[in-house]
Amino acid sequence: MIMRLLDSRLHVLASRDLLVARFSGRKTGKRYAVPLSYTELSGALYLCTRPQAASWWRNTRAGAPVEITLRGRRMTTKATLLDSDSDEALEALTAFLTRNPGTASLLYNVQADRKHGPNREDLRREVRNSVVVRLDRRA
Repeated sequence: MIMRLLDSRLHVLASRDLLVARFSGRKTGKRYAVPLSYTELSGALYLCTRPQAASWWRNTRAGAPVEITLRGRRMTTKATLLDSDSDEALEALTAFLTRNPGTASLLYNVQADRKHGPNREDLRREVRNSVVVRLDRRA
């Protein structure tokens, strides 16, 4: 249902928080389409997850092309799996959990409040156990 909504003219109901990522399986070549939460930072799109919570990110290694539907528009992006020790990964996870505060408590052990956002110490600990993928739109 959500996939149809994101691919329709009514995408505005959900596309502020979700995009559809389409990619090929790295072993089988099978095509997948997955709705994912995202955040935007400095012109790039970021997808964040816990490695044990999802497996879609394994298909984004080595600069794999990922076709996305973002706010009703299809485009091809280049995926980059970020080093979890990088400042970029920390900033992306911070932006992601600020934008998706419910995820901070559901998937991550990150405390947050409306005034200050996600706790920095929690974020530093959790980014090491996270997967952060950058999607560059100029693929």
